[in-house]
Amino acid sequence: MEIVLGLLLGLLIGGALTYLWMKKSSIGESPNLTPDSSKDLLLKLIQSLPHIVIWVDRENKIKYASDVALSLNIARDEKIQIPELENLISAAREIDDPIVKKVKAKRPLGIAKLNLDTWITRLERGEVLLWAQNNSVISRVEDVRRDFVANISHELKTPVGALSLLSEAIEEAGKDSEAIQKFAKRIGPETKRLTNVIRDIIDLSQVQSDDPLASANAVEIDKVINDAVDAVQLLADLHSIEIIQVNASDVKIIGDEYQLVMATRNLLSNAITFSPVNSRITVGANLKNGVVEITVSDQGIGISLENQSRIFERFYRVDPARSRTTGGTGLGLAIVKHVCENHGGEVSLWSVPGQGSTFTLKFPQMEEENSFE
Repeated sequence: MEIVLGLLLGLLIGGALTYLWMKKSSIGESPNLTPDSSKDLLLKLIQSLPHIVIWVDRENKIKYASDVALSLNIARDEKIQIPELENLISAAREIDDPIVKKVKAKRPLGIAKLNLDTWITRLERGEVLLWAQNNSVISRVEDVRRDFVANISHELKTPVGALSLLSEAIEEAGKDSEAIQKFAKRIGPETKRLTNVIRDIIDLSQVQSDDPLASANAVEIDKVINDAVDAVQLLADLHSIEIIQVNASDVKIIGDEYQLVMATRNLLSNAITFSPVNSRITVGANLKNGVVEITVSDQGIGISLENQSRIFERFYRVDPARSRTTGGTGLGLAIVKHVCENHGGEVSLWSVPGQGSTFTLKFPQMEEENSFE
């Protein structure tokens, strides 16, 4: 493994420098490379690779971090945010040979896991270069495959079984039009429930399998909130519920806009479902110490302390009877949790029965600068 990684880095760097040397020669420029120009060329090459690359000085202060390292929040505020990697860098500084190791670590702020193949080597003057490949997606695919089968077998059997029984009842009703009409009316809600379950299982599987930080973009939080509110406005109007928005101008995070809108929309839908008519829901964003918070507060029935510890579990319902009436699947908040973890964030809940609930999504703020000097 060590030899392969070393050869790979050597070939990539050597190939790029050779290409740029030949390009300069072909247009009549001097191919002589100064130390500064060689450094610039090397950094440009590294930036083009889909890998985590971090260069630190003798004090472990970051001199350079690739876009991938920044998007995963491994590098932030000129420091490495994962203790396991910082410890390996310190160890590599004391030995001659590179350290090659598989690392499983938590992302900063959230609890999502990173599975990394790392290659760390000492440079001159106590500086260290870290190269890593993120294999988290491979592990996620295996988890999704297993969970998808469990989800299907757990939840689809109820509506499918109900539809089967209703079809048999209609067939046995013969020419009894009153009975046929009675059973036919029950097909609609069961079909809706089946549709909702399939939709949420697909959404959950997609959220579990995707790694939005691997190909992330800058996302404006105000736009996320606006899109989520637009998606649920009709439902809120039907329940005579007012949605109040509190915007935070020019606050951005790194991530996937579709997933962030989905998570916020799910929280709003949940708040509408469990709030009385003529009540208010407040959704807004703010920035605290480098952490972006999206909050959704309602004046609903609230959640007991006992249920709060399980509210983000798949298929968990505080009130199963109410969920059957509203078409809830028990997956909405599980999707919210996974979206937060995917973005290196976390979700928290405050709630008092009879007073309402506040859900808070927390994400690392987007770094304004994508390089370190």
